[in-house]
Amino acid sequence: MSDVRQPMPRPRTVGEYVAARSQMIDTHGEPLRLAYCASCAREHFTVEPCAAEAACPRCASTSSRCRRPSGHEADAWHVERAAAFEQLCAAREAAGLPQVARWPENAPALFPWPAG
Repeated sequence: MSDVRQPMPRPRTVGEYVAARSQMIDTHGEPLRLAYCASCAREHFTVEPCAAEAACPRCASTSSRCRRPSGHEADAWHVERAAAFEQLCAAREAAGLPQVARWPENAPALFPWPAG
């Protein structure tokens, strides 16, 4: 895991995050770039895996949103998908590929994890 950290504290709100994106760096210390991804139909950092690369183990979605049992879009990713995405990012970083640098403080993960 890289020791490179973001040059600012972890944002507390979505607004702070949006404002900070232009100053964020990757694990190689390079500025991050945002780009629209046709595969997942959303904008994300170019060093991040596409949502289509992290299929949800629970609902099998490869789109930018998970699915409810009814087939409707869920409001957030299932915790299993979030974990699979983080594992994919960690594997890429272990292979020497740049990823989004972590925040400087010991802050909670982006997604809530079940205990145990």
